[in-house]
Parts: sequence; C-alpha cells; structure tokens
Amino acid sequence: MDFSIIEFLKHIFLGIVQGITEVLPISSSGHVELVKALIGLESDDNIIFLILLNTGSLATFIIIYFKRLLELSKSFFVYIFKKSKRKDNYVNLIYLLKVLIACIPAGIFGLFFKQIFEESLANYAILVSGIGLLITATVIYYVSADNFSEAETNISWTDTLFIGLAQAFAIVPGISRSGMTTSTALKRGNGISSALNFSFLMYIFISIATTGLLVVELIQEGSSISGVQYTYYLFAFLAAMIATYIAYKLIFNIFKSGKLRYFSYYCFAVGLLAILLFII
Repeated sequence: MDFSIIEFLKHIFLGIVQGITEVLPISSSGHVELVKALIGLESDDNIIFLILLNTGSLATFIIIYFKRLLELSKSFFVYIFKKSKRKDNYVNLIYLLKVLIACIPAGIFGLFFKQIFEESLANYAILVSGIGLLITATVIYYVSADNFSEAETNISWTDTLFIGLAQAFAIVPGISRSGMTTSTALKRGNGISSALNFSFLMYIFISIATTGLLVVELIQEGSSISGVQYTYYLFAFLAAMIATYIAYKLIFNIFKSGKLRYFSYYCFAVGLLAILLFII
C-alpha cells in the first residue's frame, strides 16, 4: 500500500471525531460509523483501527484521572492488607466498588448480545447508529429541562444500579455512553461534577476490559497491516488523544452553562441524516 495524503487526513479526522464524541454526549460509536460512511474510509483491519481509536481516548482519561485512580487503588490495597487503616480508606474503597459494579451490566449485555450486534452492524450500522442518535437526542432533551446542582454529591448504591444499566444500553451504536450515564446520574439528583467524574471513571474500567477482549480476539484471528497503515493508525491515535483532552476541558462548562439542549438538537439532526443515508 502506497502512502496517500487523503487517506492520512481521513484517519486523522476520524481520530478527532472519536476523541470529541467520546466525551461529549453525542455518541462516539455512532459518529465513527457515520463519518466512515461519509468519507468513504474502509480499513482492511477495522478491529485494529477501532482498538487504537478507543485506546487514544482511554489513554487521555487515564492521564487525567491518574491521581484519582492511584488514590482509589491505594485505598483498596490498604483496606485489604492493613486493618488498622481500614476506617480511613473505607470511603474510597466503597466508591471504587460502586464504579466497578456499575460496569457489570454493560459487560453482561455485551457478552450475551455481542454476536447479534455484530451481525446487525454488518449490514445496518448506519441505520442502527441513526436510531441510537435519536434515542440519545430524546434522553438529553428530557434531562436538559432540569436545573443541575453543582455541589459534590455522593453516588448512592441505587444510583450505581441505574447508571450501570444506562451504560449497558449505550452499547448500541448511536446511544451516547457519557450522555446516558451522566443524564441518569443528574436525574437521580447528583451534582454535575460528581456525575461526570463517575461516568468517566466507569469509562476507564469498561474500556480497559473491552479493549482487552478485542486484543485477545485479534490475536486469535491474526492480522497483518502494512507500515503505511501503521502510520495512519498512529496519527489517528494521537488525534483521538488530543481531541479527547480538549473536549474534556469543555464538557463541565457545557453542563454548567445549561447548553445541553443544543446537543439534543444536534443528535436529532445527525440521527435523521444517518437514517436518510441508509435509505439512499
């Protein structure tokens, strides 16, 4: 394969799309499928490309939340191995358990419906993404009518259950993971920062698990890509990292400023566009 500046720019653009839409409540999976169709990007090793795109966003979130992840991990091991300090680390331990337990529904849903999704997406990826975006638009519009608290709140066990179920539904392309989980947390009365931070920490853990499974699947199936493709994928990965960081810096202000409804309008328009493209 010869190097093509057009293909190079397409991959970078898709990396940017992944990074921005992973954070904003507009569905990264739906946009990636839609943009691939619009720009005519077909990867010979689609699974590798998807792994790298997702890992770009994941890497950024690990960097952003590194201190918090270290704190939670430390509290976990201290609580297990040092009885004298259990009281001091109890709150962090429970928070970590809530994040991990909230990831379980998505894991179960993915395992049981993985084959059905793959078969459906093979022929109806754009249609499914369009319908998913319309669902996202409806949920965001419904939540945007509320006034959100900016106070730090405690995610309860009941909140954890509902947020986890919301993330499970977001496995469907077009349904925004961050939109569903954050909206659910806000509807449950949690503050903006508490809802977003819990959602992003969930993303880190579920994404690590998902990426691991994809890597195992890739090893089992085997794949070979050219040096040119490595170049495309590397820059797409870097673009996803940078775009994720920029979107993260914007997301808290977007929620606090009450501009969430505009994302509902956007998802509705893009959802209709996707359905129209499928029909055409």
